[in-house]
Amino acid sequence: MKNKNRRWVGGAALILSLLALSACGSSGPAQADFDSLQKRVAGLEQQLAAKEQELEELKSTVAAINQAGGSVDVSAPSDNGPADKGDNVRITFAQYQKIEIGMTYKEVTEIVGGNGQALSETADMVVYSYSGAGDTGANAVLSFNNGKLLSKAQAGLD
Repeated sequence: MKNKNRRWVGGAALILSLLALSACGSSGPAQADFDSLQKRVAGLEQQLAAKEQELEELKSTVAAINQAGGSVDVSAPSDNGPADKGDNVRITFAQYQKIEIGMTYKEVTEIVGGNGQALSETADMVVYSYSGAGDTGANAVLSFNNGKLLSKAQAGLD
């Protein structure tokens, strides 16, 4: 008789446990979770595209340096432009795309229409920031070494 009661109690406990688990179990991810993941994936894809563009720009910089013999000529005249607050011009993505590594400071300012704000300056190098046409915070950063564009980067330009 004790074995029968144990089986019955054990079977009832098993059934109650299964019922409790099925009541608490989820039926899969909610739509909100799915939407959130889709937004996150879209954001990561945008970041990836920006990083791929940055990589291409760095490859251009390396190619320009290699074309110059793998080094920068420090004896070249240094027309890196004025190291000041700039002309408050706004750069567009179309202008940014026209700018090429190796261009002179003068060639770049003719495309953009003015001077950027100097962020950093050394004896032979100046880094400029241009406010951009686009979302809040849109900008382009251009680095000149001895009067030649060494690198360029942008974020959020339209």
